Amino acid sequence: MKGFAASILVLLAAAPASAGAADEPATLFARGAYRRAAAAAERVLAAAPTDASALVVLARVRAREARLDDARELSEQAVKAAPSSADAHYALAEVSGMRARAGGILRGLGPARTLKREAEAALAIDPSHADALNLLIQFHGAAPGIVGGDKKQAAALTERLLVADPARAWFARAQDAMREKDSTRAGECWRKAYETETQGARARVNLASWLAQTRQDIPGAERLAKQATEIESWRIGGWQVLAGVQAHEHRWTELEATFAASEAATGGRREAWHTAATQLLLEKVEPARAERYLRYYLEREPEIGSFSFAATHWRIAQALEQQSRVPEAVAELKVAVKLDPKFEPAKKDLKRLKG
Repeated sequence: MKGFAASILVLLAAAPASAGAADEPATLFARGAYRRAAAAAERVLAAAPTDASALVVLARVRAREARLDDARELSEQAVKAAPSSADAHYALAEVSGMRARAGGILRGLGPARTLKREAEAALAIDPSHADALNLLIQFHGAAPGIVGGDKKQAAALTERLLVADPARAWFARAQDAMREKDSTRAGECWRKAYETETQGARARVNLASWLAQTRQDIPGAERLAKQATEIESWRIGGWQVLAGVQAHEHRWTELEATFAASEAATGGRREAWHTAATQLLLEKVEPARAERYLRYYLEREPEIGSFSFAATHWRIAQALEQQSRVPEAVAELKVAVKLDPKFEPAKKDLKRLKG
């Protein structure tokens, strides 16, 4: 199998299991339903402007929308409203980390220090706060000493995370291995996470995606993905793995059923369509079908952090080029670049096709 679509792992690893009423802001956020979570949080804040939990959710959504000034203000309000809330301090730490990355070396120093201070404050309140532990592990592993980075601290915090949330710790190690292009070690970590999280769907989806991506066990990947959709049908990643496998094997009737079930279970999300289309394009088969799937994806606003419209127009251009419809492909690439002038894959292909 050529180039199994590998667009799932990084997003899934950070998605925690959720508890609570399905329409609560925190639960919607934990399930990756960021737009609905923001709307629910805004409703709460309209009635109770200092509700710390709603402020935390809205701050974290705004950060994912790259509205970092709004996110900072909201997270600071959350800490002020509930100074003894570990989640509020964590939200400010997370937002500060995003601001540090966006600000570059010099402008990012202040936010980086805030990240460290607020994550440590969260852990002082809740020593087992998995998100804060994970964020500090990343900080100490990458930050320079001038802002307090310490790789020895990263190792010690990883041991704490192994106790607080073992599967999460193995997820983090797997991601590190993937960044280092060590697929063998990554696979070992995904398996460890699966062995640790026996009841949940997170580890099943991650392991399924890795098995499919590395072409080690396609039937096993499909089996795990099906289990994940049965355990937590709202989790989009299981549906994406199923769609990728079924597209690869040209099981069109089953794929259409997967699309329908996915949308019904996830509030209308269409990432499964995009994943299937990408799989077909990578294998250079059925480009007209891939184009149809991608155009359907464009009919609904994507979830925050999911496949962007710019990336989707770029994929449509690939489908058109594979159908020898080059002028139309160029037009799609121009749309992609207009939507996101920094999207390098579309800029590169536009230059190539225009000669």
